[in-house]
Amino acid sequence: MISLASVLGLWGPAAVLAGGSLAVLAIGLGASDEHRPPAWLMRATAAAAVLLALALGAVSPEAARPPLLRGDLLGSSLQAVFLAAGLPFLFMMDPADEVPPALALGSLIGMAIIAVSGSLLALFIGLELMSVPAYLLVARSRSPRALEAAVKYFFAGGAAAALFLMGMAVHFSAAGSLDLAAAPGRVGEAGLALMVAAALFKLGAVPLHFWLPDVYEASDPELAGFFSTGVKAAAVLLLARLTGISQGPILAVLPWAAALTILFGAAVALRQTRLQRLLAYSSISHAGFMLLAVAAWAGQGRPLSAAGAVFFYAAAYLFMSAGAFLWLKVTGLSERSELKGLARSRPADAAVLGVLLLALAGIPPTAGFVAKFLVFWEGFKAGIYAPLVLAGLGAFLSLGYYLGMVRDMYFDEPEGEAAAAPEAGMTRRCLVSAFAVLALLLGVMPWLVDSLRAGGSR
Repeated sequence: MISLASVLGLWGPAAVLAGGSLAVLAIGLGASDEHRPPAWLMRATAAAAVLLALALGAVSPEAARPPLLRGDLLGSSLQAVFLAAGLPFLFMMDPADEVPPALALGSLIGMAIIAVSGSLLALFIGLELMSVPAYLLVARSRSPRALEAAVKYFFAGGAAAALFLMGMAVHFSAAGSLDLAAAPGRVGEAGLALMVAAALFKLGAVPLHFWLPDVYEASDPELAGFFSTGVKAAAVLLLARLTGISQGPILAVLPWAAALTILFGAAVALRQTRLQRLLAYSSISHAGFMLLAVAAWAGQGRPLSAAGAVFFYAAAYLFMSAGAFLWLKVTGLSERSELKGLARSRPADAAVLGVLLLALAGIPPTAGFVAKFLVFWEGFKAGIYAPLVLAGLGAFLSLGYYLGMVRDMYFDEPEGEAAAAPEAGMTRRCLVSAFAVLALLLGVMPWLVDSLRAGGSR
């Protein structure tokens, strides 16, 4: 028997987000220009969804199997990560317009559905609910190239949706159902390969990354941070669900795709001069590490212990990447040349970015070091040695731009007069500083994230 508590527990975060989104739109439609929806409403909605996701384990999600739904520890853990990724975006956006927060909450609804999907149909519904609001959010960004980037994002997302639909059709022809179960024969593997390609599109893995740099650069920094953390974490979970039903050569291809993604992202980022585009290519490289963590988990037979590397990397990357993009928002800097001599004119800003860059580079004792160590450790246990060597080379290449930016701030002379810091508000600056502190704290005490996950499963 499926208990009502199990169903409500699995649907809880999505229901809270849907209610909050409708409330924001309803208040906005009936309010005057002077009385827009309160900012606390959208933030409280996302926070409540995160708390519900952390508490999903209280209804025994491993045993819950309602129709179209699936509850497990990996899903509830990653759900908390990508829902939490929406909080800084909602905090940084301008609350004068009710449409962007409603779109953001709508995208989070899709992510919440992906987390509890127990069939390919539910995964596709969640994927599209996550993606369509994202296209509109890019189009509403302040960049003059926002509309062009939104169109590119839309067509790339449409290609991913088409691949997923074709994969579902092929899978159904082989298995006779859309359940999350392996389909027999080469036809079943072909259908799964198409759906995995759609997940790699959303993750931004090479060679399906072509849309990502332009979209991230044209988006507002806080939106790019949301894409690099929340959307990527949801894509990682989608990929984990698909690899969980694979029994063929796809598992052998994933480690090499991950290594290629790490190398490409790190190599191209070395040549970037615009900070937001540099972080976009950096996010491609980090997507490769998350893909490598999924490949190592699947290569070991999908034990729960190996899934810890997937969860920890996604959680640590949330603080590192979102913090770096939000730093661009509060400081107003856009070019790498503007970092030169920053430690002399704005030492607090330089210190915060320095910690975030060291974490992204994987320098101990930051969260980035622990996250990369866990991925390499699980990869070693899975026996994917050659891809690990290439991933190590990519991690070494990334030091060129991460440590290079630290050198720019602390050892180079400024070019011209230093730009004055914009009025970003003390609260927003404290939020970015908190992300840097957490990126450092999780490296010193990495068990904090695991304890939080375990606490939600009791």
